[in-house]
Amino acid sequence: MAETTAVPDVGTLMPDFSLISPSGVRTNLHAARAKATTVVYFLRASTCPACLKHARALAELAEADELGGAEVVLVAPGDVDEARRLADRVASSAVSAWASGTAHGTVGMGSFLAVQHSGTFLVSDDDTIRYRRTATLPTRSFDRDELLGALARAR
Repeated sequence: MAETTAVPDVGTLMPDFSLISPSGVRTNLHAARAKATTVVYFLRASTCPACLKHARALAELAEADELGGAEVVLVAPGDVDEARRLADRVASSAVSAWASGTAHGTVGMGSFLAVQHSGTFLVSDDDTIRYRRTATLPTRSFDRDELLGALARAR
């Protein structure tokens, strides 16, 4: 089981951790990102309505090319079934869906009083965190305008 650590600061390196795809392929976050500028969104669960709304909003931004070419990686806690459920619920070729097992904690997205934290990270091609927004309540873990502003500053 992954240990929960503090949320990494802007300007530090994004921690790497194992991921599993909807088809059962195992890799890690840095390989899944392919060293591209990436928006990484950590969901509470593949069934969380607020998280799915944010994930779909990211897919729509990517499909409309409003993210400046940044990739979108969606990460739900759990196993291959969670990755598959996430991919089904956010069906878009503009995003990739993964599960992290119990590794959400490696980026400070652990659980507190049975509530799984969620968050949005903008990671540059050199693995540096350029923006982050995390929250205990999923309605606060994504802000479209903040993210677009961070992407504009990163260019």
